[in-house]
Amino acid sequence: MSEANKTIFRRFVDEVINRGDLGAVDELLAPSYHQHDPLIPGLPGGREGAKQLFALLHAGFPDLSVTLEDLVAEGERVAARSRWRGTHRGEFLSIRPTDQVIDFENLELVHIRQGQILKHWGLSRISSILQHLGSAQPT
Repeated sequence: MSEANKTIFRRFVDEVINRGDLGAVDELLAPSYHQHDPLIPGLPGGREGAKQLFALLHAGFPDLSVTLEDLVAEGERVAARSRWRGTHRGEFLSIRPTDQVIDFENLELVHIRQGQILKHWGLSRISSILQHLGSAQPT
């Protein structure tokens, strides 16, 4: 089960995050999916919120890519350490493009059941990067 769950998480990273295939969200996230620590407050929960989040990220960072550095699984839980990179070429959360490269590490834990991601917890430094982008905005 652990190896199968790692494969599901890898697919999510590859298809949804790296390729921007929002249609894969419905296949890979459970209907009752819950994001415990929303990256962007105010987005709806569940699959719809995930689709909106990744659409916003890809609009702001069209070359967004995630590299899995470490991936560990036990039973229904998968833990990952990943590196997120992208160039701020589109508007993101009302911040005009700065052409700055973001590069941050993310730690996350997902609960996978019956082939779908049921819950997600994450820690990242995205808030400090967003502050930097906002302060670097041309006037």
